[in-house]
Amino acid sequence: MDPTSFVRTMAAWVGYRPTPIALIFELTHLCNLACIYCDRHTPMPGEMTREQIFTALGEFIAMGTRKVNLDGGDPLTHRHVDEIVAWLTEQGISTRMNTNGILVPKKIDTVRRLDRVKISLDGLKDEHDAARGKGAFERAIAGALAARDAGVPRVEFTCVVGQHNAESLDALIDLVEKLAFTIIFQPARHSLFLDTDRDGSAWQAGAEAHRAAFARLEQRKRTSKAIANAWSSLRHFRAFPEDKVLPCSAGWIEATMDPEGNLFHCGDVRRSDRACNVVQLGARAAFERLPRVGCQQCWCARTVEGNYMWGGRIDMLLPPLRR
Repeated sequence: MDPTSFVRTMAAWVGYRPTPIALIFELTHLCNLACIYCDRHTPMPGEMTREQIFTALGEFIAMGTRKVNLDGGDPLTHRHVDEIVAWLTEQGISTRMNTNGILVPKKIDTVRRLDRVKISLDGLKDEHDAARGKGAFERAIAGALAARDAGVPRVEFTCVVGQHNAESLDALIDLVEKLAFTIIFQPARHSLFLDTDRDGSAWQAGAEAHRAAFARLEQRKRTSKAIANAWSSLRHFRAFPEDKVLPCSAGWIEATMDPEGNLFHCGDVRRSDRACNVVQLGARAAFERLPRVGCQQCWCARTVEGNYMWGGRIDMLLPPLRR
């Protein structure tokens, strides 16, 4: 973190002045897959124009944004993604991306500019293709290999743990180790949208299976370098979806912007309240109006880990005691 961002983070931490150091930007909800538990596979009706996107991003950078994570849908399906990534990186912004990997080889000149690429991987071929469609597994692996070969500094997989794979995670870890990648695990969760045709909560593992899966991940992490989760997220997810209070930096140093320019203090809040729109208000006014109230549960591994650090919870950063 550069000195200016550090000072701004500390100012936010003491409650003096929030600054959107990190922005999650759902570039589009269009996706070239329609995964069984995902509610984002078709574009929103009013997705921002090219000009509106660059105006919003420029305003965020002027406010102090130094990290942008492009999400979706799949951001590589957006027609202006090449230009957006090139512009962000030319501004010195740390730019990351979540993708299913399918378009990575085709878009490799854009992907090689990224600091980090996270590719979804639900299990071995049968589990992954059952959730995402025939051939998706091989194309995800090919995308990860292509990104690494192109020189992306960090390429890792992300796995959503649910009914479809809770009992087969060991085999997935073995594969990731063999390929010399790392993988992040996090639970399936509810939909953020009303009237969706897909809701991840229907794919959540039962409480006993869920706890057993994350207990096993804790065991494997002691001996495997393939598991990229910090101890804090693995320990936190053992209780999911039961409430477990944690510190929260949402709205203080980070925000989430959807494809229409609606700004949210957290990516895991229901999307019915769209009062903070950057197209209508401008990025600064929209960010200043955000609520800054944390919740008692979180499903995103990196957010959980960052929040425990934000709250100084050193106890959660350490491995659990052996039983």
